[in-house]
Amino acid sequence: MSQINVPHAIINGLALSVPFFTTAPSILFAVTAVHLAYYQLFRQVMVSIILFSISFWSLLPYPSVVKFALAVLSLTGFLFTTVLFPPLQLPRPTGKYSVGVIDRYIKKSSTLKSKFSNESYVNIRILYPAEAASGETTEIPYQPLGSAICDQFMAFGAPGPLKKLGGLLHYWLLITVPFQRNASLVVGKDKFPVIVYSHGLGGSNSLYSYQAGQLASNGYVTILVEHSDGSAPLTKAQDGHIIEHDMTMYPLRETEKGAWDTPPYVKQRREQLEVRVHEVIEAAKFAMKTLPSEARFKGRLEVKKGVHLVGHSFGGATVLSAAARQEKIVKSVIAHDPAVDWMTDDSRYNLLKDSGHDGSGGYEEFDEEATGLEKTPTLMMYCDDWVRTGFGHNFVTIDRLNNGASGGKGSKGVVMDDMRHFEFSDNCLIQPVWLSKALNFSGSDPEGRAADTAKLTLDFLDTHTA
Repeated sequence: MSQINVPHAIINGLALSVPFFTTAPSILFAVTAVHLAYYQLFRQVMVSIILFSISFWSLLPYPSVVKFALAVLSLTGFLFTTVLFPPLQLPRPTGKYSVGVIDRYIKKSSTLKSKFSNESYVNIRILYPAEAASGETTEIPYQPLGSAICDQFMAFGAPGPLKKLGGLLHYWLLITVPFQRNASLVVGKDKFPVIVYSHGLGGSNSLYSYQAGQLASNGYVTILVEHSDGSAPLTKAQDGHIIEHDMTMYPLRETEKGAWDTPPYVKQRREQLEVRVHEVIEAAKFAMKTLPSEARFKGRLEVKKGVHLVGHSFGGATVLSAAARQEKIVKSVIAHDPAVDWMTDDSRYNLLKDSGHDGSGGYEEFDEEATGLEKTPTLMMYCDDWVRTGFGHNFVTIDRLNNGASGGKGSKGVVMDDMRHFEFSDNCLIQPVWLSKALNFSGSDPEGRAADTAKLTLDFLDTHTA
């Protein structure tokens, strides 16, 4: 289960209760300084403002006003930071292995020229089965880019009035991931299959830490790609510059009835997808050719017949498109709520041909050589919310997978009850349940659905690992 980060909560509680016991400016200023130093950030906006206000008002010659203000502000701050927006921690992986983590960049074997990205390196995070207590013990921040990621996430993902309030996501900066940096691979002779994982629109390689951690703790070396196409809120390139979220195509989505996927907008996403497919294939080649020769993994990876691909939403469209083009290096593909309409024309045709559906705007001229989805075992998992709306062509793909019209042997389509789109990521595990429900980001049990997703994913992978 997601848990309250107890040390952070205690610090919050102490900082906010001190004013009840003293109005001495020196003590109040000291508490404020300790609080800010502990968090090493100013994004605890409400707490910081409250504490500074208390410190300032303690200097005023109005004891009764001060006491009343201290009580109201302390209770408000405590409610805001401990009850409404508590510092949560991700559930720990439940597999038999500890999880190691390595962050690095890999050089692409070829460069795809695109208006969305011309990067020569791919930013990846590798999670793997590790020996317990063999890595660095320092806490690994969930959001390594700090408060800027909160600002950017709110800027493109929040309703109008909230777009500039990145501080509301301050609690993201208090989360650490339950992994060991640079740990030793677990001792033994077992060989581990490899997964390449693609994030969704607005996602990152950290926003799938729960699902990827579950895979790694159950014996799958998992490579999370952070795409350079502008689909992440922010990502740092190999040379240090920051790639911001690409907002240029959102005006194409607007219609008289509100935002929806218009053909011009969808075609831009398909062009953007080419970058993502290229990066997933580069990561798969790295997993098969380079990673097995490195000392930590030498002789311990099962990649002779290829890798598995997993992706969510835009990432689902990405891995399906990559599998359609690269059947020889893909053992299986798993797509969580895939945005099928955003798939490249050749791969979408491979998936939907003879179904009577072709997607928004139809097909443009393309090469029909993509055949991988006819032979590759494929699992598509949809939340029932998407099934109700018909998004992602699920009304076609679920039946085609289950009746053998698409995918290789063992392919299937699954509907997850009482679930929303964002629950396939960490989104609903790192924010309070009340907020997820209020925003319609989750159903009644996001932790339960996350566990169900991991189990179904692992069951399918285990079936197709040999």
